[in-house]
Parts: sequence; structure tokens; C-alpha cells
Amino acid sequence: MRNLAIALAALGAVASTPALAATATNTMPVSVNVINSCTVAASPMSFGAPSAIGGANVDTTSTITLQCTNGASYDVALDLGLNAASGQRYMSNGAATPVKIPYNVYTDSGRTASWGNTSGTDTVAGTAGTSGAVSLTAYGRIPSTATSVGAGSYTDTVTVTVTF
Repeated sequence: MRNLAIALAALGAVASTPALAATATNTMPVSVNVINSCTVAASPMSFGAPSAIGGANVDTTSTITLQCTNGASYDVALDLGLNAASGQRYMSNGAATPVKIPYNVYTDSGRTASWGNTSGTDTVAGTAGTSGAVSLTAYGRIPSTATSVGAGSYTDTVTVTVTF
């Protein structure tokens, strides 16, 4: 019996001994290169349907939305639009002999600082926060000094450019 116990103990010791296996290790470099990025969208700037132009200011706003990399610096510029003349923005009725309505876009609600396309002078610059979302308001005005025009549809297209 004693021999049987010794044999079982020996068999148990052999069965519980793990088989030896070879191993090798190395490292795996992991990296990412996050680049500055911004996308831009703008809501339409609609002055509505006033019954007359001239005599009183007609004001409106538009929202310019950026989605940038966290911490990205941005500079948002607006060109003068498709109908500009002598540095003035105009909406046009698109006729063969167009009728135009002057307007401007400002960076402030008091409508004292024109929004243009000269970086460091008349653009809007900043740094995106941790979410990267930036919402800017563009303040539009048809001045009270605008000449009265006939009924119709007057349009312009302003290009919004974000530099980051």
C-alpha cells in the first residue's frame, strides 16, 4: 500500500509540474499626432421683410459656428461679398441694371466694429476651449441712410474663412 501511495504522489507531482515554454518580449510604440483643425458653418443672415428701406436701421444677426481642435487658435474673416463696391457690401436684385442695398456686418452688438478680412485688424480671433466648439455672432445692419428701393428680393453671398 505504501508503494501505491508513493507512486500516486509521484504521479501527482509530475502532473502538476507545468510544461516549460519559451517566451520572448518586445515593446510596441504607440503614438498619435493631433493636428489643429477647424470646420466652419454659418446660419443665413436674413434682414426679413421690411416694408421700406431707409429712414431707420434694419438689424439682424447670424451665427458662425466653429468646431476646432481643443486649444486651437482661430481667426475668422468675412469677405465683402459678391456685390461689393468701393469697400461697401451690397445686396443686389440681380437685374441687368442692378438695384443695390448697402449693408454691413459687425463683430459687436453696438455695430461699431466692422467685420472684415484683415487679420489682426477687423477679424475675430480666439482660442477654442476643451470642447473645441466656438459660437460667434455676426451683427448685420442696413443703415438708415440707405436709399429707398422697390419691392423685390435682394441677396449677397459673403465668404467666411477661418484660419487656424
